[in-house]
Amino acid sequence: MRWLASGLMLLAVTGLFLQCSPASTSAPEEGQTSTKIQLMTSLPIVWGEGASMESILSGATESAPIYTHWRGKYDISAVDSFEALESSATDVVILAQPPAMDPADIAALDAWIRDGGKAIILTDPLLLWPTELSLGDKSRPLTSGLLSPLLNYWGLELLAPDADGAGQVVLEFPEATITTVGIGTFKPLSGKSASHANCALSQANVIARCNVGEGRAIIIADADFLNDSLWGVNVSEGAKMESRDARRLTDIFVADLIK
Repeated sequence: MRWLASGLMLLAVTGLFLQCSPASTSAPEEGQTSTKIQLMTSLPIVWGEGASMESILSGATESAPIYTHWRGKYDISAVDSFEALESSATDVVILAQPPAMDPADIAALDAWIRDGGKAIILTDPLLLWPTELSLGDKSRPLTSGLLSPLLNYWGLELLAPDADGAGQVVLEFPEATITTVGIGTFKPLSGKSASHANCALSQANVIARCNVGEGRAIIIADADFLNDSLWGVNVSEGAKMESRDARRLTDIFVADLIK
Protein backbone atom coordinates (compact mmCIF):
# COMPACT_ATOMS: atom_id res chain seq x y z
CA MET A 1 0.00 0.00 0.00
CA ARG A 2 1.21 3.49 -0.80
CA TRP A 3 0.15 6.77 0.75
CA LEU A 4 0.25 9.89 -1.42
CA ALA A 5 -0.35 13.28 0.10
CA SER A 6 -0.90 16.85 -0.93
CA GLY A 7 -1.51 19.81 1.33
CA LEU A 8 -0.98 19.60 5.09
CA MET A 9 -0.61 15.95 6.04
CA LEU A 10 -0.77 16.28 9.81
CA LEU A 11 -3.80 18.54 9.78
CA ALA A 12 -5.50 16.09 7.47
CA VAL A 13 -5.11 13.19 9.88
CA THR A 14 -6.26 15.34 12.79
CA GLY A 15 -9.35 16.13 10.75
CA LEU A 16 -9.98 12.43 10.32
CA PHE A 17 -10.20 11.93 14.08
CA LEU A 18 -12.57 14.87 14.42
CA GLN A 19 -14.89 13.09 12.02
CA CYS A 20 -14.72 9.79 13.95
CA SER A 21 -16.44 9.68 17.40
CA PRO A 22 14.50 -2.67 22.30
CA ALA A 23 14.00 -2.46 26.26
CA SER A 24 12.63 0.75 27.71
CA THR A 25 14.98 3.29 29.24
CA SER A 26 15.07 4.03 32.96
CA ALA A 27 14.87 7.76 32.31
CA PRO A 28 13.40 9.62 29.32
CA GLU A 29 15.87 10.73 26.68
CA GLU A 30 15.86 14.33 25.51
CA GLY A 31 12.56 14.89 23.68
CA GLN A 32 11.11 11.66 25.07
CA THR A 33 7.75 11.65 26.79
CA SER A 34 6.81 9.48 29.77
CA THR A 35 4.18 7.63 27.73
CA LYS A 36 4.72 3.90 28.25
CA ILE A 37 4.01 1.70 25.23
CA GLN A 38 3.98 -2.05 24.71
CA LEU A 39 4.48 -3.15 21.09
CA MET A 40 3.60 -6.52 19.60
CA THR A 41 4.51 -6.98 15.94
CA SER A 42 5.59 -9.42 13.24
CA LEU A 43 7.15 -6.59 11.23
CA PRO A 44 10.97 -6.33 11.12
CA ILE A 45 11.04 -2.92 12.74
CA VAL A 46 12.66 -3.59 16.12
CA TRP A 47 15.89 -5.33 15.05
CA GLY A 48 15.64 -5.18 11.26
CA GLU A 49 15.03 -7.99 8.78
CA GLY A 50 16.94 -11.24 9.24
CA ALA A 51 18.33 -10.32 12.66
CA SER A 52 19.90 -13.19 14.61
CA MET A 53 20.69 -13.51 18.29
CA GLU A 54 24.37 -13.07 17.39
CA SER A 55 23.77 -9.86 15.46
CA ILE A 56 21.51 -8.50 18.19
CA LEU A 57 24.06 -9.17 20.94
CA SER A 58 26.88 -7.68 18.85
CA GLY A 59 24.90 -4.54 18.12
CA ALA A 60 25.02 -5.16 14.37
CA THR A 61 21.27 -4.74 13.87
CA GLU A 62 19.47 -1.65 12.68
CA SER A 63 15.95 -0.68 13.72
CA ALA A 64 13.46 0.66 11.19
CA PRO A 65 13.03 4.46 11.20
CA ILE A 66 9.59 4.16 12.79
CA TYR A 67 10.93 2.19 15.78
CA THR A 68 13.95 4.48 16.17
CA HIS A 69 11.48 7.37 16.30
CA TRP A 70 9.28 5.64 18.89
CA ARG A 71 12.29 4.71 21.04
CA GLY A 72 13.42 8.32 21.08
CA LYS A 73 9.97 9.68 21.90
CA TYR A 74 8.32 7.09 24.16
CA ASP A 75 9.13 4.57 26.87
CA ILE A 76 8.56 1.62 24.53
CA SER A 77 9.26 -2.09 24.76
CA ALA A 78 8.54 -4.94 22.35
CA VAL A 79 6.66 -7.89 23.88
CA ASP A 80 5.46 -11.30 22.75
CA SER A 81 2.80 -11.75 25.45
CA PHE A 82 0.29 -9.65 27.35
CA GLU A 83 0.37 -11.89 30.42
CA ALA A 84 1.66 -9.04 32.61
CA LEU A 85 -0.19 -6.22 30.86
CA GLU A 86 -2.58 -5.52 33.72
CA SER A 87 0.23 -4.77 36.19
CA SER A 88 2.58 -3.02 33.78
CA ALA A 89 1.35 0.59 34.02
CA THR A 90 1.24 0.68 30.22
CA ASP A 91 -0.41 3.73 28.68
CA VAL A 92 -0.85 2.48 25.10
CA VAL A 93 -0.58 -0.90 23.41
CA ILE A 94 0.43 -0.97 19.75
CA LEU A 95 -0.41 -4.05 17.71
CA ALA A 96 1.38 -3.72 14.36
CA GLN A 97 0.49 -6.71 12.17
CA PRO A 98 1.07 -8.93 15.22
CA PRO A 99 1.86 -12.65 14.97
CA ALA A 100 -0.87 -15.15 15.75
CA MET A 101 -1.98 -14.29 19.27
CA ASP A 102 -2.75 -16.82 21.96
CA PRO A 103 -6.43 -16.71 22.97
CA ALA A 104 -5.30 -15.81 26.49
CA ASP A 105 -3.47 -12.76 25.15
CA ILE A 106 -6.52 -11.65 23.16
CA ALA A 107 -8.67 -12.01 26.26
CA ALA A 108 -6.12 -10.14 28.39
CA LEU A 109 -5.94 -7.28 25.88
CA ASP A 110 -9.71 -7.00 25.61
CA ALA A 111 -10.09 -6.99 29.40
CA TRP A 112 -7.34 -4.39 29.80
CA ILE A 113 -8.96 -2.05 27.28
CA ARG A 114 -12.38 -2.52 28.85
CA ASP A 115 -10.86 -1.46 32.14
CA GLY A 116 -9.67 1.82 30.61
CA GLY A 117 -6.69 0.84 28.44
CA LYS A 118 -5.80 2.43 25.09
CA ALA A 119 -4.68 0.63 21.93
CA ILE A 120 -3.55 1.38 18.40
CA ILE A 121 -4.15 -1.60 16.15
CA LEU A 122 -2.66 -1.87 12.66
CA THR A 123 -4.04 -4.91 10.85
CA ASP A 124 -3.38 -5.28 7.14
CA PRO A 125 -5.38 -7.69 4.94
CA LEU A 126 -2.83 -7.39 2.12
CA LEU A 127 0.61 -6.42 3.42
CA LEU A 128 3.01 -5.20 0.73
CA TRP A 129 6.03 -4.82 3.03
CA PRO A 130 9.20 -5.49 0.96
CA THR A 131 11.11 -8.52 2.22
CA GLU A 132 13.88 -10.82 1.02
CA LEU A 133 12.84 -13.64 3.36
CA SER A 134 11.41 -16.80 1.81
CA LEU A 135 7.73 -17.67 2.17
CA GLY A 136 8.48 -20.38 4.71
CA ASP A 137 10.63 -18.19 6.95
CA LYS A 138 8.97 -17.68 10.35
CA SER A 139 10.53 -14.22 10.58
CA ARG A 140 8.71 -13.06 7.45
CA PRO A 141 6.00 -10.41 8.13
CA LEU A 142 2.47 -11.77 7.99
CA THR A 143 0.86 -11.11 4.61
CA SER A 144 -2.61 -10.89 6.14
CA GLY A 145 -3.71 -9.78 9.61
CA LEU A 146 -4.81 -12.48 12.06
CA LEU A 147 -6.99 -10.40 14.37
CA SER A 148 -10.40 -11.52 13.09
CA PRO A 149 -11.44 -13.06 16.45
CA LEU A 150 -10.89 -9.75 18.25
CA LEU A 151 -12.32 -7.57 15.48
CA ASN A 152 -15.40 -9.76 15.08
CA TYR A 153 -15.97 -9.65 18.84
CA TRP A 154 -15.97 -5.88 18.59
CA GLY A 155 -18.39 -5.95 15.66
CA LEU A 156 -15.98 -5.40 12.76
CA GLU A 157 -14.90 -7.37 9.70
CA LEU A 158 -11.61 -6.60 7.91
CA LEU A 159 -11.91 -6.61 4.12
CA ALA A 160 -9.07 -6.84 1.61
CA PRO A 161 -8.74 -4.33 -1.25
CA ASP A 162 -9.28 -5.33 -4.86
CA ALA A 163 -7.48 -8.52 -5.83
CA ASP A 164 -4.76 -6.58 -7.65
CA GLY A 165 -4.32 -4.17 -4.74
CA ALA A 166 -4.65 -1.23 -7.09
CA GLY A 167 -7.82 0.29 -5.70
CA GLN A 168 -7.52 3.88 -4.47
CA VAL A 169 -9.28 5.54 -1.55
CA VAL A 170 -9.30 9.33 -1.47
CA LEU A 171 -9.71 10.97 1.94
CA GLU A 172 -10.87 14.57 1.64
CA PHE A 173 -10.26 17.12 4.39
CA PRO A 174 -10.57 20.92 4.61
CA GLU A 175 -6.78 21.31 4.56
CA ALA A 176 -5.57 18.39 2.48
CA THR A 177 -6.24 15.30 0.43
CA ILE A 178 -4.74 11.87 1.13
CA THR A 179 -4.86 9.13 -1.48
CA THR A 180 -4.24 5.58 -0.27
CA VAL A 181 -3.53 2.76 -2.71
CA GLY A 182 -4.33 -0.86 -1.87
CA ILE A 183 -5.66 -0.23 1.63
CA GLY A 184 -8.11 -2.48 3.48
CA THR A 185 -11.50 -1.44 4.84
CA PHE A 186 -13.79 -2.31 7.74
CA LYS A 187 -17.37 -3.54 7.57
CA PRO A 188 -19.68 -3.28 10.60
CA LEU A 189 -21.17 -6.57 11.73
CA SER A 190 -24.73 -6.76 12.93
CA GLY A 191 -26.04 -8.90 15.74
CA LYS A 192 -24.85 -9.66 19.24
CA SER A 193 -21.16 -8.95 18.58
CA ALA A 194 -21.95 -5.34 17.75
CA SER A 195 -22.79 -4.72 21.42
CA HIS A 196 -19.27 -5.60 22.59
CA ALA A 197 -17.85 -2.29 21.31
CA ASN A 198 -19.09 0.97 19.87
CA CYS A 199 -17.10 1.73 16.71
CA ALA A 200 -17.29 4.73 14.39
CA LEU A 201 -15.75 4.47 10.93
CA SER A 202 -13.78 7.13 9.06
CA GLN A 203 -14.16 8.17 5.46
CA ALA A 204 -14.05 5.12 3.20
CA ASN A 205 -14.15 2.85 6.29
CA VAL A 206 -10.34 2.59 6.53
CA ILE A 207 -10.02 3.59 10.20
CA ALA A 208 -12.25 2.57 13.09
CA ARG A 209 -12.39 4.43 16.38
CA CYS A 210 -13.87 2.15 19.03
CA ASN A 211 -15.09 2.66 22.57
CA VAL A 212 -14.55 -0.67 24.32
CA GLY A 213 -15.90 -0.57 27.84
CA GLU A 214 -14.01 2.22 29.63
CA GLY A 215 -11.17 2.16 27.09
CA ARG A 216 -10.57 3.10 23.48
CA ALA A 217 -8.91 1.66 20.39
CA ILE A 218 -7.94 3.19 17.07
CA ILE A 219 -7.83 0.50 14.38
CA ILE A 220 -6.26 1.04 10.96
CA ALA A 221 -6.84 -1.39 8.08
CA ASP A 222 -3.21 -1.12 7.03
CA ALA A 223 0.30 -1.62 8.43
CA ASP A 224 2.40 -0.68 5.39
CA PHE A 225 2.32 2.99 6.35
CA LEU A 226 4.92 2.20 9.04
CA ASN A 227 7.42 1.64 6.22
CA ASP A 228 8.90 4.96 5.11
CA SER A 229 9.69 3.61 1.64
CA LEU A 230 6.00 3.07 0.91
CA TRP A 231 5.15 6.75 1.23
CA GLY A 232 5.14 8.95 -1.85
CA VAL A 233 4.40 12.52 -2.82
CA ASN A 234 1.72 13.73 -5.18
CA VAL A 235 4.14 15.70 -7.33
CA SER A 236 1.38 16.96 -9.62
CA GLU A 237 0.01 18.95 -6.70
CA GLY A 238 3.41 20.40 -5.89
CA ALA A 239 3.38 18.86 -2.42
CA LYS A 240 6.59 18.19 -0.57
CA MET A 241 6.46 15.55 2.16
CA GLU A 242 9.45 14.22 4.04
CA SER A 243 9.73 10.65 5.32
CA ARG A 244 9.40 11.78 8.92
CA ASP A 245 5.72 12.52 8.27
CA ALA A 246 5.06 8.78 8.17
CA ARG A 247 6.45 8.48 11.68
CA ARG A 248 4.57 11.48 12.98
CA LEU A 249 1.31 9.86 11.94
CA THR A 250 1.49 7.44 14.87
CA ASP A 251 2.26 10.36 17.20
CA ILE A 252 -1.15 11.75 16.33
CA PHE A 253 -2.77 8.40 17.14
CA VAL A 254 -1.00 8.25 20.52
CA ALA A 255 -1.80 11.87 21.39
CA ASP A 256 -5.46 11.36 20.50
CA LEU A 257 -5.74 8.41 22.89
CA ILE A 258 -3.96 9.89 25.92
CA LYS A 259 -5.24 13.46 25.75
